[in-house]
Amino acid sequence: DRIFFAGQITGVEGYLESAASGIYVATNILRMMKGKEPVTFPEDTMIGALMKYITSSVMGELKPMYANFGLLPPPKRRIKNRMIKRKKQAERALKSLEIFKEKVPEVIL
Repeated sequence: DRIFFAGQITGVEGYLESAASGIYVATNILRMMKGKEPVTFPEDTMIGALMKYITSSVMGELKPMYANFGLLPPPKRRIKNRMIKRKKQAERALKSLEIFKEKVPEVIL
């Protein structure tokens, strides 16, 4: 049997982040119940970036994390204007999430 955790116990901070970790876990439990392999969300989406942060932090150094643009990879070309940069990151994340949802129908969003 496997044990799954979601919410603040996993290293996320806040209600939105806790719900996102629950979506991540629920997606993978559903896939496993269907005999499929677990998946990771794309790292250029907020849920993927947040899950990457909490699963790749060095033991003992994990600090609770909230969703923020600093977790997302920067745009391919440097953009000085912060609002434009964030808009580009958000657009890329939405596009990536749509593609991911087509490939992984178990995603509950």
